[in-house]
Amino acid sequence: MKVLAVSSSERSREILGSLITDEGASVSLASSSAAARRRILDEEWDAVIISYPLSDEPGMELAHMAAEESDAAVIMLMRAEAAAAYAERLSKDGVLTVVKPVLRASLSSALSLASCLRTMKAENLRKIRTLEGRIEDLKIIGKAKCALALNKGMDEEESHRMIERLAMDRRITLRSAAMLVLRGLEEGDL
Repeated sequence: MKVLAVSSSERSREILGSLITDEGASVSLASSSAAARRRILDEEWDAVIISYPLSDEPGMELAHMAAEESDAAVIMLMRAEAAAAYAERLSKDGVLTVVKPVLRASLSSALSLASCLRTMKAENLRKIRTLEGRIEDLKIIGKAKCALALNKGMDEEESHRMIERLAMDRRITLRSAAMLVLRGLEEGDL
């Protein structure tokens, strides 16, 4: 597991680095939000741990950005009062809140949970991309069917069979066949 730990305090960075390394993860440290932002955008992380507050910003914006812009699980370390005030807002962004002072067992559990969340997030993104691709395929096929109905007077069933036949004959996907039909109608070849 590759972890980016962000804290304004050198002592806190040392302690976090030691705790994370003890968990068998590789750790990189950042001392400011600005430095962390660059690293989050430039590198792939399994988890980003932010010790609230940071010197150049509280850390909420960084946590939100890390959750939105990366596949990393994000953990915010906060005192109990701040955690009570911000936990709901942070959880809506997909950020885990861990109360300071951080115990080894708490950090271990948070990292384990972060790993599970990252895996689930990646799987959900894969499923979303697959579904978006299917939706795009259906849009193109539907557009080709409508074009055939308008230009060739075919009904929906006839146009679908024509696209299917073209796909089978050429050994291509239905989407590719539909794109060929659209291109053919545009160029007057059909």
